Order: sequence, then structure tokens, then C-alpha cells
Amino acid sequence: MSLVLAVLLCLPLGLLIAKKLQARTPGVVSACPEQALEQIANSANVVYPEKVVVEPWQGRHNVFATFKVPDGYKATDIVVVTVAGSHPYCGIVMPYSPSGTSIDQRVFGWFRTRTALWLMTKGQLSQLEQPTNWKLVVIKNS
Repeated sequence: MSLVLAVLLCLPLGLLIAKKLQARTPGVVSACPEQALEQIANSANVVYPEKVVVEPWQGRHNVFATFKVPDGYKATDIVVVTVAGSHPYCGIVMPYSPSGTSIDQRVFGWFRTRTALWLMTKGQLSQLEQPTNWKLVVIKNS
């Protein structure tokens, strides 16, 4: 009887912990908003990176791509990374200016280090390093 009571008391706690762990998986934390995926579908407004860096073992902020935004366009605030056999992942976009001021408009597309490490454990490092798997939507200035 006490075993049944213990199981009944612990079951809700176990379900709560499982739900919290599921909410922290890379697929949930790095998921893409539907709007970003719709924009990526229009390939006329997509640019690919000039450079991709995937070195999560160097610490935080070492998984990113640099994009050159064409004249007359502005970058959206989300970069989409696609990996075969998985759903798309998203990162954030930040301005980039290596010399303080730049004539060319460039941006960083940052990707979560934990998500990159998780994908690497699944053997997908080479896919993260492919520039064609990183996409940034640009919008024409009005």
C-alpha cells in the first residue's frame, strides 16, 4: 500500500520535471517563428553568409555567420539554419562592423552554442559549417 502511495505522490513531480526538460531541448529553445519560415520560402529575399564559424568549444558566441546585406535592403532580426533530418533552427541577427564604421552593411547571425553542440553530437557539424544552410531574409528599404 505504501509503495502505491509513494508512486502516486512522485508521479506528478516526475511529469513536471519531464515537461521542464522538454521545454529546454534545442528544438524548442532554438525553434523558428512561423513568419521567419514563410519569409525563407521566398528565395528572392534570402542572402547566404560570406563566412561561417562553428567553434563552440571556444566558448559562448563562437557559432555565427557574417552576412553582407545588399544596398537598399535591411536585414530581418532572425537567421535560419537548416540541417538535414531535422526542423529549421533560428538564431538572432546583430550589426557587425569590424573597423568601427563600415560602408558595407554587414550583420552577424548568432546561433546558440548549446544547440550547436547538441547537433554536433548527432554528427551534423559539417552541415552547420555549410554556408548554404544559413539563410538571412533581407527586406527592401521603403
